[in-house]
Amino acid sequence: MKMVFTELKNHVDLIKNAFPDDEIVVYDRPLEGAELIRAADGAQVLSVFIYTNVSKEIIDSLRELKLIVTRSVGFDHIAAKHAIERGITVCHVPDYGSHVVAEHVFALMLAVARRIPFADAHVKRERKFDFQPFLGLELRDKTLGVVGTGKIGAAVIGIALGFGMRVIAFDVYENKSLQAKYGFPYLPLEEVLSKSDFITLHVPLTSETHHIIGASAFRKMKRGSVLINASRGGVVDSQALREALESDHLWGAGVDVLEDEAHPEDDPLLEAPNLIITPHSAFFTKEVLVRIAATTIDSIRNFKSGKPTNRVPLEYL
Repeated sequence: MKMVFTELKNHVDLIKNAFPDDEIVVYDRPLEGAELIRAADGAQVLSVFIYTNVSKEIIDSLRELKLIVTRSVGFDHIAAKHAIERGITVCHVPDYGSHVVAEHVFALMLAVARRIPFADAHVKRERKFDFQPFLGLELRDKTLGVVGTGKIGAAVIGIALGFGMRVIAFDVYENKSLQAKYGFPYLPLEEVLSKSDFITLHVPLTSETHHIIGASAFRKMKRGSVLINASRGGVVDSQALREALESDHLWGAGVDVLEDEAHPEDDPLLEAPNLIITPHSAFFTKEVLVRIAATTIDSIRNFKSGKPTNRVPLEYL
């Protein structure tokens, strides 16, 4: 069986050793369009990461393809519904450790609230201590609005309560057991936006969530509030976020994602004030890479045995 992996830089030997009788082709970078079609020609298995776009055209061109495995939780870079309709199984990594992204959310939140990167750069550049430009915000007793209470959102709530924050949440699918555990209310999105001091986004990118936070949403948010986005860039209208920052409607924002991460050079957020950007690195720890490789191996093995696991959830397609 021919298997093609793109964007695979870590634990290559682990994956190759798991399938000694198969033809394993590895690329350490994203592949696009015709290049991907040529590389995956004749492959039964295609494993990608977030910057390899598997479009309808690519799927239709790969006649022998039986399984697509993305080594990520999100799968908006794959025409998954089309693939499934073509009889191709599509798998993802349902949970490589929700806590690790939640930890990064609070790293961003604290960095924005206390202006840490700006203070660090100032001290190193000016060679003096001057705290006056770096007035901060406290987290304790502030209201955190969590938009999306899946595994990552749930982990964020647990950490927030440890900081002494009040939590309110919005989700199309309300998790009653999580609500009972932590005692937070579910509210309409507009109310979450208007009542929160900090807002963090944890929803998948779908046609319904695209630009769910746009100009109208920013107008509803408290003046002086903070936005954190570690979900997908397309959930937020980048130009609207920049305008909210430039007008000082927001205190600041922290994002781990952009709308077009493959071509970030023209993103309006790169010039936005009071914004901290990390390069989609919320997941990126030594421990997570091992878990991703292990889950990918399990998905392929289970597919080969006729009992596929870790399929993408149909309700998001």
